[in-house]
Amino acid sequence: VSRWSWWRRGGEGPPDAGRSATDNLQRAADGREDARPARDTGRRPPGPPPVRTSPVTAARLLEIITDRGYHVRTEPDGSLTGVWDGYQFHIRLAGEEQDFLSVRGLWGRLVPEELRGAVAQAANDWNRDKIWPTVFTAPTPDGVGVRTEIMADVGAGATDRQLLDIIEGGLSAGVQFFQALGRSMPPIEEPSPEV
Repeated sequence: VSRWSWWRRGGEGPPDAGRSATDNLQRAADGREDARPARDTGRRPPGPPPVRTSPVTAARLLEIITDRGYHVRTEPDGSLTGVWDGYQFHIRLAGEEQDFLSVRGLWGRLVPEELRGAVAQAANDWNRDKIWPTVFTAPTPDGVGVRTEIMADVGAGATDRQLLDIIEGGLSAGVQFFQALGRSMPPIEEPSPEV
């Protein structure tokens, strides 16, 4: 009865009131008393301030990319193009309301006619086994090209870190696919020098 007498008397609280759970655990580890959790007062310890998202614009994408040390060219429509590991990539805002971030890569070779079926199968296998990037073939005026793309919804805004993760993820995964595709293709025949 005396152990809980503070409760009946409306006293000031138990002997360990105001002590943190860490203090109680330390005291128990030292053999000074039983470990008792501290009362939850509803207050949380201060932590880092919440990270806020900001609207995504072409100017903001350019700033994030150049701050990272990448060299890109700004196109008339505000999109950005650059070369990573020998492959051309196009970074832009897409959609009717410019609320999707697209990172699209272009393989630097055209698919030979006799290998179109094999390349289409390689793209299908990749898309089945990997989450991203999406891989597809696309006709060009000169033949069939191969492209990669990731798209992320940024309509609600994004942090700088989120944007950089999307961009670098699209670049890295696109390069990975293009390198794998290049290893599976016959080498490009270079014209022999004139003797």
